[in-house]
Amino acid sequence: MTEVSDSAGERLRFNLLLGGRGITGAAIVGSFRRWGWLEFAFLAVMVAALGLRLFELSGRPMHYDEAIHVHYGWKLANSAGVVLGWPWIFGTDYIHSAWMHGPFQIEMVAVIFTILGDSDFTSRLGYALFGTALVGLPYFLRDHIGRHGAIIAAIMLALSPALLYFSRFGRNDIIMMFWAVALFTLMWRYLHSGRRLNLYVASAILAFMFATKETAYLLVAMFGLIIFLAALPELVSWIHRRAALSREGTPVALLLLLGTLTLPQCSAAIALFQGLMGLTLANPAPSTGNNVANLGGGAGMTGAPAWQGGVLLLPVADIPWLVHVAAAVLGFSVLLWLLSRGPLNPERVAGLVGAPLIGAFAFTWLLFGPFSAVDPSSSVLRAVDWTIFLAMLLVVWGCLYWSRYSLGRAALLALVPATVAVVYSVLLTPALNIQGLVDAVLPGSITIGTLGVGLPANYVVAFLTLVGTLAISSAIGIWWLGRSWFICAGVFYLIWTALYTTMFTNLSGVFTGFWQGLGYWIAQQEVARGNQPWYYYFVGLPVYELLPLVFGIAGIVYFFRRRDILGLALALWAVLSLVAYTIASEKMPWLLVNITTPFIILAAKYLGEISGLVDWRDLVERGGGLMAAALLGLAPLIAVATVYLFRQYIDPQLAFTLEHWLLLASVISASLVAAFIFRLSGPRRAAPAAALGLALLLLVFGTWGAFRAAYTYDDSNIEMLVYAQGSADLKETRQTLQSEAYPTVTEGYKPVKVDYDVWFPLQWYVRDDVGDGRLNFQCFEAAEEEGSDCIVLEGSLNDDGAYNFGSVAGLVVKDTHIGEDGDVRERYRKQGPFRELLWFPETYRRSDEKVGGQGRRHDPMHSQLAKDFRFFADTAASRESWAGILNYFLFRDLQTEWSDSKYYIYLP
Repeated sequence: MTEVSDSAGERLRFNLLLGGRGITGAAIVGSFRRWGWLEFAFLAVMVAALGLRLFELSGRPMHYDEAIHVHYGWKLANSAGVVLGWPWIFGTDYIHSAWMHGPFQIEMVAVIFTILGDSDFTSRLGYALFGTALVGLPYFLRDHIGRHGAIIAAIMLALSPALLYFSRFGRNDIIMMFWAVALFTLMWRYLHSGRRLNLYVASAILAFMFATKETAYLLVAMFGLIIFLAALPELVSWIHRRAALSREGTPVALLLLLGTLTLPQCSAAIALFQGLMGLTLANPAPSTGNNVANLGGGAGMTGAPAWQGGVLLLPVADIPWLVHVAAAVLGFSVLLWLLSRGPLNPERVAGLVGAPLIGAFAFTWLLFGPFSAVDPSSSVLRAVDWTIFLAMLLVVWGCLYWSRYSLGRAALLALVPATVAVVYSVLLTPALNIQGLVDAVLPGSITIGTLGVGLPANYVVAFLTLVGTLAISSAIGIWWLGRSWFICAGVFYLIWTALYTTMFTNLSGVFTGFWQGLGYWIAQQEVARGNQPWYYYFVGLPVYELLPLVFGIAGIVYFFRRRDILGLALALWAVLSLVAYTIASEKMPWLLVNITTPFIILAAKYLGEISGLVDWRDLVERGGGLMAAALLGLAPLIAVATVYLFRQYIDPQLAFTLEHWLLLASVISASLVAAFIFRLSGPRRAAPAAALGLALLLLVFGTWGAFRAAYTYDDSNIEMLVYAQGSADLKETRQTLQSEAYPTVTEGYKPVKVDYDVWFPLQWYVRDDVGDGRLNFQCFEAAEEEGSDCIVLEGSLNDDGAYNFGSVAGLVVKDTHIGEDGDVRERYRKQGPFRELLWFPETYRRSDEKVGGQGRRHDPMHSQLAKDFRFFADTAASRESWAGILNYFLFRDLQTEWSDSKYYIYLP
């Protein structure tokens, strides 16, 4: 609350409004007093979650992907703006590219760097905050998953190994899970309340989702299926004409909103059928050997249509100017005819003539660009054209508002003439400058070559598909949801466009966002990055997420038997996530976050319900049910002792002594006691207590695994969550260069030369050194190649005693580029090898598994599956395999070292 006094001495109170009530300081204090145990519990869990995510946030060395994302965020933060410095908070030195996923994380990091400066801590700060916010989201589902379920979900989200690790990690999966849970919550609340505000916020969340990562397509498909199943009864009744469809507050309305907002985003899915059409709508990656090159000879842009093939020449016909005049007169005559069919008044003139004509003129103005055509390189002139365009759109809106037409009719009056004018201008006039279009809208890697007077059929089909999906979405949305859809679409596209175009400074982001976002990942399915087997997540989930996995599966059975709609929806989300990411060819440890999160909410709802079956007041106040309480402690103790004895028995290196036989007898006795208590107390009282005891045990075990993975920075723990992780040696290398190499730069030595192949993540640590001229990157080769400018260490010492790469303050060279380095070692001390990147050694694979260079299996799928299941059977029958599994599962004890890449340092 802010208070000021005017000249008359009266105080004006500026309050935020919530539900029509002002929020004063007293109201805030009163709201805290009204808090119950749940609110204070959530506050405590979120504070703890924030502390866990911020603690030593800069301790872990940069991961390869982290270094890429924060590098481009750093570049954006340190670049200049355009007109009057816009967009002010950061510059414009970033163009969306699908291989780095959506632009949101780059721009988020840039904002943080601009405000707080760039460091390891601030580079991960945004992800940690999103990870913390995710912990608080179950509070808004408390009326649906139960109060106990909500706080259990928050605790599990806070302590989940996968979520804790990747909340402290510069990748966007934790952000995606925040959007996903928020969207699911808003959808469910809308279905129960019918409040339009939920739709508007959901539209914003959808925009952020699509601007964050392409897994948004999978999430929309999953949520769409869930909503479709919920809407099916209403749809069946409508099909049989037994009932009309409701327009708001129903699954049908939500399904239509989700479909109409996301259909244009999915337009590139037509590329799945490009082979049948003889087109290249999503260019394969160059590594596949199927990439269609640009006319300039360079590789075609992966996921984009190929700038090759059949050509549509523009204009399609050379029409005399009199015909253009006749067309304009015809259009004007149609508007006058519509005007003549009713009373003549200013409102109808504005709506039937003014709005259509000004709208058509506005879009043709933008197409011709009279000012920017004078100097296409001038951002000021381009801004003038856009300003005039937006001003005319404002006039159109004023005309339509004045006319008081219905929303659907107003939309037709504005959009149909504008669309006709644009299509006419493109096809029948020389308005479209192909070169200017490519420069303004398409990424710089696309070259038009000799097609400067036409568009390839690949791009024509892509454009028509996109326009068609936009038209269908708009028509359905306006017809069904009316004004609500306009608001939702406006919120969605404003946020989406702003993010993809770097605050409206890079129009090519519209193309890459609409088409290449999905097209790139369609093309990447053939590449199958990661080279992981189909059962990858079935290994990772038990290692890290045993609690949500076990009780999530139990919840599926429980909710199916009870026909619990929300429970079944969560179960479907969890199962679909596991299936979708198992089928997807690219499998990475960070994608475990996307599978774990729905399982956590599902398991928490189940645990919350069974905890409600325990009469806690009876246990605490009247001492009743103490036998059930005994099960709460007995169950985990029996489980721990059983696992310990099993490991002692199967491990050939461990002896099963008298002490272990006595422990076994104790376990049997305790099990008999537990069985007696279970029978005496009854299943309804005893089973929930035993289940909650086991859940608490798994929570403690998972927490220990989370801490072990998240807070070990010396490469000592070999974790499955690691893939291309930067080694601790990288930070030490930077310190070595600072203390031993950089001082010599001022003594006449040239800057340190670093191999391009160790660019990421080392580049992040030396970003200031490059700017200060103490270090630069150079390509290295193991042996000299004709016409190459790369450094070769062998024979680098010339006859005159000088090195052909100059007298440098040091070298950092990839181990594969060392070759014969005897000449260099005459004057430079060789240190290493040092680890650059680390990979889990993948001991879960079959030893005879054959994987292609890009992840393509050489054997047929049925042959692979047969070998996999034989491998599983052999593993299950081997005591040594069980011992190895348990040793890793319990202690991260692995007899195999990291898979890694290495480099060496040479110092004078």
